Amino acid sequence: MAKLFKYIGFLLLLIIIAVVGVFVTAIEPIPLVVTSSGEQVSQAESVKKLMQQLRDSVKNRTNKQNIYISQDQLNSLVGFAQRAHGKINAQVHISPNSTNILASYQLPKNPIGQYLNIDILLLPGSGIRIHHVKFGSVNVPGNLALGTLVYLANWYTNSDIASQFVQQVESVSMSERQMQLSVLPLDQFLRELNDVKQGVGGSSDEEMRLRTAYYLKQLSLLGVGKRSTSQSLAMYIGPVFTWAKNRSSYETAPKENEAAIMALAIYAGHHRFANLVGDVQPKRGKAALPNAKPMLKSRVDLNQHFIFSAAIKILSEQGLSIAIGEFKELMDRSADGSGYSFVDLAADFAGVQFAVAATNPSNARSVQNILAGNTDERLFFPNIKGLPEGLSKNEFNRRFTQVDSPEYLKMVRSINQRIAELPIHQIH
Repeated sequence: MAKLFKYIGFLLLLIIIAVVGVFVTAIEPIPLVVTSSGEQVSQAESVKKLMQQLRDSVKNRTNKQNIYISQDQLNSLVGFAQRAHGKINAQVHISPNSTNILASYQLPKNPIGQYLNIDILLLPGSGIRIHHVKFGSVNVPGNLALGTLVYLANWYTNSDIASQFVQQVESVSMSERQMQLSVLPLDQFLRELNDVKQGVGGSSDEEMRLRTAYYLKQLSLLGVGKRSTSQSLAMYIGPVFTWAKNRSSYETAPKENEAAIMALAIYAGHHRFANLVGDVQPKRGKAALPNAKPMLKSRVDLNQHFIFSAAIKILSEQGLSIAIGEFKELMDRSADGSGYSFVDLAADFAGVQFAVAATNPSNARSVQNILAGNTDERLFFPNIKGLPEGLSKNEFNRRFTQVDSPEYLKMVRSINQRIAELPIHQIH
């Protein structure tokens, strides 16, 4: 038996050495691709057509469908990813014979190398055909790469959902700067997807669910939610942070505030946020929500921007929350959109910083003290006077050229300064 364990240990050591060796070989001193996210997201409005196709595909889930994806749409999404996580650079090239995805990820400083470069080549044909995936100088055959990815995704979700996803794609065709996916009926796949647990469960997730369920139930009993006219979100924030304060110690305050914000997002934002937390609704099969949607600065849309961004911050990285808000505004510059709004962007940024302050262990109790029982928006939402909105793409380009131009960054600094001056961010 001892000899068997010795052989197993030796085999594991060899595997570890091999994996480390491949990783070290894949790291390179210079990036494979360098892009400007500001230029890439300049075509963000084109993504609205893709999103509409995806919505239509869900509606027509019992039929086979063709989904068209352009090079501009993919590169806009890549630019969004870079703005969410600045260490990523990527670019997509679509031709009639192949689609090439090039990406570079900047690693922390180390003596081996600075970048992990990835080169993926997709081919047209039946199903999903990957010719190769290169990690630096390491070339992995496409079938092996796809099979490994599918296996890991199935393992992570404890399902076969990734296998089903691959099987949904009947064929892929390509033309100049566009690809077409022929997709089998999605009905069964979407049913299976709905049953897949999000993330990895654990005791901390259960604690979050129970806390959120408590605050959501309290919100559902709140008298202000029974009114027939829209009320300020502050009318809900004051009570919910009173409950959080009463339930908190210094150590638990960040977690209580986190759950309070998620309950607000479910109740005052959209009930589907509950899907990301678990079974939290007070009444099974019925979503708790106010009779009239809450407002900020007398606008329902600003409440949604604010509370959605706060919830996304709780569920993800801060950079992602900001990038989502910015990308949504860029999409709205299209002819059928509402136009680019720095007011909406201010609400997005304010929501993110609200969540940051409320869940910071050093500030959580102080935020509770400021907000508990208080119904003044000026404690957590900035002045929006003078911020441009409703800008078409032409007007946006005339005034700001593109994202990250000096004029654009000046406006962003003005928004951030207004947020920094709010009472909940003046805690020292």
